[in-house]
Amino acid sequence: MGRWLSLGLLALLTIHDLVDGQGAEKRRTGNVCNVDMDCPDNAFCRQGSYCVCKDGFVYAAVNSTHKGCLKEARNGEDCVQNIQCHSTMGVHSECANGVCACVATAHLDEERCYETAVVGERCVVHQNCYLGEQGPEKQAFCVRGYCSCQLQFSPRDNGTRCVRDATLGEECEDQLQCAAGTGLECRGTCRCKENWVAHNDTNTCVQSVKALDEPCEFDVQCSGLAGSADARSSGAALCLGGVCSCAYSARAAGSPPRCWQRRRPGQDCTRDEECVSEEDEPGYCLSGRCTCKTCSPDARDFGGANTLPRPPFYAAAILSITAAILSH
Repeated sequence: MGRWLSLGLLALLTIHDLVDGQGAEKRRTGNVCNVDMDCPDNAFCRQGSYCVCKDGFVYAAVNSTHKGCLKEARNGEDCVQNIQCHSTMGVHSECANGVCACVATAHLDEERCYETAVVGERCVVHQNCYLGEQGPEKQAFCVRGYCSCQLQFSPRDNGTRCVRDATLGEECEDQLQCAAGTGLECRGTCRCKENWVAHNDTNTCVQSVKALDEPCEFDVQCSGLAGSADARSSGAALCLGGVCSCAYSARAAGSPPRCWQRRRPGQDCTRDEECVSEEDEPGYCLSGRCTCKTCSPDARDFGGANTLPRPPFYAAAILSITAAILSH
């Protein structure tokens, strides 16, 4: 057991030395040494053989004739050489005006500089896709090597902005924003196009049916066949048996035929097509009331005896007196 434990510790120490050695190789100065005193400032003698910069320092040209170990620098910190910035911020950084910063074609993300790409441009990691200060319209991701807007968003302004797709009734700024829904167009808000109608249960637009007996799926598709554009007859047309038909309380009239709620003689009306007698004889609308064309008006036709006008009181009295005289 002790032998295996010793071998394990030896393996861990070997791995540590390899990892440390790889980091040291990046900081190796090239100086030959026996002791630390043989090395430049901020360096030490590794294994009595060569000089390595201390942690937090990088080997760089101090000036045109001398190299040494310079302190690594982060964004906004003082620097002399680009490599001081590269060691902490990546190769898309530079020492500009004596401080570390990202180059003009890159941006800072969690203390590292990433090459900037907008929607539609090539990328390697999500951090490349930068549209400015973060927010719903500024979020983009690297998908299959290209920057893309998040789901349900579309690019605008040459890929520098993402706009959320709008649905029926929501505000929009252009037609593209309504493109996610069939039959939509942008008129300040996403609305149904001409010959399309809103289906509230699904919050979508469905095509209107243009004539009776044509196929349908929803009642609302038949609504345009209820009355006319200037005189709607609400509920007169329905989707029955998969085709647009007149409701049981309505009738087909006109050319081409449309559905109108039945109005009997004596009932209020707005169009001749609404008026029909109890025997289904066509009538006409006169001064806002249905009347017959060929039928003989009676109490039933005009809504019952209660709707017939009663004679004035004095006329009834005269008739009663006359009847009494005649009986004598």
